[in-house]
Amino acid sequence: MRKLQSILQITKNLLLYEWSDKRVIMGFLAGVTVPFYWLKNFLDYVAAVGEPVNILEAFLVVEHEYKSVMFLVLGWFLIVSDAPFVNGNTYYSLCRTKKRSWNLTMVFYILVQAALYTAGVALPMVMASLPWGFVGKMWSSPVYLLSQDFTLSRSEEYGIRFLQRDMMRSMNVLQAFLATVLCFFLYLVLTGLILYTGNLLLGGIWGLAIAFVVHVGGLGMRFLGQIRFALMGYASPGNFADAGGIHLVRPVAVMVVLAAALVAIQCCLIDKVDFKEQMHVHE
Repeated sequence: MRKLQSILQITKNLLLYEWSDKRVIMGFLAGVTVPFYWLKNFLDYVAAVGEPVNILEAFLVVEHEYKSVMFLVLGWFLIVSDAPFVNGNTYYSLCRTKKRSWNLTMVFYILVQAALYTAGVALPMVMASLPWGFVGKMWSSPVYLLSQDFTLSRSEEYGIRFLQRDMMRSMNVLQAFLATVLCFFLYLVLTGLILYTGNLLLGGIWGLAIAFVVHVGGLGMRFLGQIRFALMGYASPGNFADAGGIHLVRPVAVMVVLAAALVAIQCCLIDKVDFKEQMHVHE
């Protein structure tokens, strides 16, 4: 119990410290505002159709737009770019706890920040949909029509697309919303851990560089038609739906296993990290 209290206290202090930094605030604001470009396009399309939509559908449509995900995660990188989050209180924290416990606390901090960022992305879109929307589990006619737009005529006219017919067949709106929130959250955690692990073990901004290459590399894989092998594609569960249903286990399992592997690597090598050097770099 005392160890848990220590983890929660360190996490709380780090949240307060980081959220006083303009970098973190700018990253969070980017996550809130960037999707509004695609959200506006979607709401313009809904207004043109003249029928209501489910208030959860806006997030689903925008999050399954690969360009949106690409820019959304850049805001997340801005929030966690200061990894391994070494500050003036770090040495004091290390005097009270072991390095491995401190490392697990930083992992927990990434989980909390990822949850806050996910909520900051999703909730504004839900709220913005209220004037056009209804509450329930049913898919709306405008989104159904958008999923049938194989000629991309509506996509070109309104700048939004949602070719997720297989996901719509396999899930109701609430299930799809929760699955998308989960996958997006796990993708944030995984990329955050890649960044953190690289910065922690290699120093400098190596972690940020590696995470950026992994993330943007997903865009290249998409252009090659290999979206299921692109890590960025794992953020959107619709990429794993087909006529046989939605295969949610694969993206969730892959991201959880990779995240666990990164934490294991951290725990094995954390004793070799020179925190005095890390603190000097971050001064």
